[in-house]
Amino acid sequence: MIETVQGLLSVLFSFYDSIFQTLLATSPYYALAFFSVGLAGAFSLIYWKFLDVERQKELKDKLNEQQEKMKEAREDEDTDKVSEHMSKSLELNQKFMMLNLKPMMVTMLFVGLFFPWLSATFSPTIQLEESNSMHTGELHYAGDSVPVEVENGENPVMYIEDQEVEVGENFDALGITWEYRSAGENGSWFRSGYSASVAAVFIPLPFSLWYIGGALNWLGFYIILAMPLTFAFRRMLGIA
Repeated sequence: MIETVQGLLSVLFSFYDSIFQTLLATSPYYALAFFSVGLAGAFSLIYWKFLDVERQKELKDKLNEQQEKMKEAREDEDTDKVSEHMSKSLELNQKFMMLNLKPMMVTMLFVGLFFPWLSATFSPTIQLEESNSMHTGELHYAGDSVPVEVENGENPVMYIEDQEVEVGENFDALGITWEYRSAGENGSWFRSGYSASVAAVFIPLPFSLWYIGGALNWLGFYIILAMPLTFAFRRMLGIA
């Protein structure tokens, strides 16, 4: 099962690499801006196609009405009316969520087909093989690659293009600034063996945050771009 998933992802990633190699080679900022615009537009179109907008508006109006009545009942200290309107509000909320379920499922399918490749491209895990006292591998990006060596030990130092990098530090390779996130044995269900994790630096941070590290990676940069774009596209399509 795991080998089948790995094989399918490998084919899918190779397909995306061949299509977007030229775009990736221009600049990671331009590439991710392109993907942000494209995905925000695609997700908005999915909601426009699969969401009953009129029904959504109707439910929203009824929900607002029940909330106003519940507010009045609370001011009048009518606990029976409060419970009644709260029950109706919960029922309307449930219908509202079910209405959004279909476009949400289609969107998640789209996310599952594309986001793993974005992660593998901009936050790759470098598989390494042991060679004497070092682990060796290659960092790949936009159809190009560069050799990587990682030293054994508690604080595994990375050597790449005449740069000596410790965990948490940045280095330059393949036209991008990367952050060296970690290295060690990988015991996940998807990968095994020794590996090193790096992430393209999009916005350096003045301090290091747990999990995020010392820089905003591709996902943070994507969210910053995609949120206002999605809002604008939905407004254009008349989707709340």
